Amino acid sequence: MKWLRRKSRDPHEPARVSLDREGNEQIERISRVVHRIHWTRNLLSIIWTAGPVTLLGLYGGFYAAYGKTPPGQTLLYFFLFTLFSGLVAFSAKVIYDMTRGHVQEQAQQDVSEAIDKLADLILAVRDLMVESFEEGEARQREAALQLLKRIELTPDGVAFAAQELTGDSELAKILGRIETYRRAGLYSRVRDLNRQHGERIDMALEWLQEVSPEAANVLRDRFNGESQQLEKGVPRDEFFIERVLAAIEEDNLLLMTLQDVEEMLILAFELINGREIPLLIFNYSGQWKLARALDDLEQKRSQYRIAQASGSNRLRALASFLVETDEANHETLPNGLSAQELVVRIEEILDRLAREVSELARLARFQPHKSKAELREKADILGKSLNLYKAARQGYQHLGKAHAGLLEASEDWNQLAEKFGDQASKLRLGPGRMGLRILEKITWLTDEEKVAVCQHLVRYLEGEQLEKRGRRFFTRHNGRSRPLTLEGARQLAVEVALALEPHIHLSRPSVQRGLNATNATYLGGLEPDMSAAEKAALGASMAKEVQQDMSHAAERLAVALVKHYRVELTEEAMNFLIEAYGARPQMLEMLSNYEASSGNGPVSFLSLRPPRVIALKREWYRALIKARQQIG
Repeated sequence: MKWLRRKSRDPHEPARVSLDREGNEQIERISRVVHRIHWTRNLLSIIWTAGPVTLLGLYGGFYAAYGKTPPGQTLLYFFLFTLFSGLVAFSAKVIYDMTRGHVQEQAQQDVSEAIDKLADLILAVRDLMVESFEEGEARQREAALQLLKRIELTPDGVAFAAQELTGDSELAKILGRIETYRRAGLYSRVRDLNRQHGERIDMALEWLQEVSPEAANVLRDRFNGESQQLEKGVPRDEFFIERVLAAIEEDNLLLMTLQDVEEMLILAFELINGREIPLLIFNYSGQWKLARALDDLEQKRSQYRIAQASGSNRLRALASFLVETDEANHETLPNGLSAQELVVRIEEILDRLAREVSELARLARFQPHKSKAELREKADILGKSLNLYKAARQGYQHLGKAHAGLLEASEDWNQLAEKFGDQASKLRLGPGRMGLRILEKITWLTDEEKVAVCQHLVRYLEGEQLEKRGRRFFTRHNGRSRPLTLEGARQLAVEVALALEPHIHLSRPSVQRGLNATNATYLGGLEPDMSAAEKAALGASMAKEVQQDMSHAAERLAVALVKHYRVELTEEAMNFLIEAYGARPQMLEMLSNYEASSGNGPVSFLSLRPPRVIALKREWYRALIKARQQIG
């Protein structure tokens, strides 16, 4: 027993064991480095160079120069000099591979690990999105929608997804036949089936539109023989960057949705895999007053856009929160509802939730042990809901101020443009540096930036102790819990934004507009069982597959220039946008007619009347106060 007491008496024993382990790892790393640079071959090369090569060279050169053989001491000196020089070079190579070489190897491992885990996290977030729906038809519809978004889905798979969405087996068979004909390029048969079963299809889509507008749109495209194309990519969820940045700025993760999380992960994945995203911006060079007015107008328009989106975003974030907490279902708050209708339904849910909290608070007086836990949970949901509702109301209130500031900046720009003449504010084409010009910009990551982003993400994931375990995607090392919760997924999106910001500047309005105008890489082919190399190969090939389509960005830019900056869209400018970027002629023609009909009068940018978001009701506040009094 003495050895047992002596062994356990040293409190620093665990630290010594850890240091021994680190030392063993260091020795193993040195062994790997020496083995990698083939020490036997290098040592033989040094001996060969220092021996026969040096001796023969020295002997021949000395005899040719002096006509006699070199002294033995000279031969020994050059032999030892060459030998020691070779050994020093060999040692330097070993040290380099142990330090800088190891860093480069570690960087490659970090990139591989980041790609591997980002792909799995995209799948995990999609699974969370489906899981966030309550069991039953809502979850079934969301899962079927995810299937229909896959390009490579077989006709049987399309039919199965249609049956899950509509519950109509005959209609599902029709869609399977349509998909078979589409894959064969027989679009005339697709049109025949549409004409034969048009009434039945319209009835199913009309019913589906009420419960899931997004699913109805995707299914309508499938019935028309249309499917996503790899080269076109996938449309991004507009304003997802603004919502993530708003969540960071206001320290409120509930301001973003799971769809925003997926979009942010996809953006990081495609940039790391070499995606180059084209952006269109405009710049003015010339009169400094006009340039300053343009900058001010651009800033005010950006503030207005953010204010216009903030109220709606907060309403939709509140709707997502109510669904996630099972206080509402997706039939009550489906995706695609207008903001006005959303406000009405949310108010009804908050009325009901406040009544439930009040009733639980009353019961808690007489049955404190039975009702307090449920009361605490309901009160927490009500409190967070009221904070989100209040933020949405404030967002719409700020919209009026932003609108007034935008009109004032627009008036200043118009006055200065008239003062300096149309030539000063005209869209310039061809050579020269003066005037209003369209600039092309490519957003991408260099190899060094890819490493920096990947190392940031790997450090975060390691700090969270995330580890892939089978089909559960991510668990902690003990395998007992699943840390990728709704809150964890949102925090992950924040980390991705923080990792990308120093390199692509997500906070700049021009970058946000440009990214929103592009399509994301299609990643429907990702599967949980893929290796890291397969995921990297898929990401790289999909990034190359997406065409650099700038037509949508050009049209958006034209709308901004004509409607907001009162720039004349000449025939030359229209032809340039059509030929250079593929803008639609009918769209530009409509803008030209808009410009001609608008005249020089003031233009109101408040095109959509914001919904009326009432002040928080006293009943909501009272229910929350009663609950907190009972909880203590």
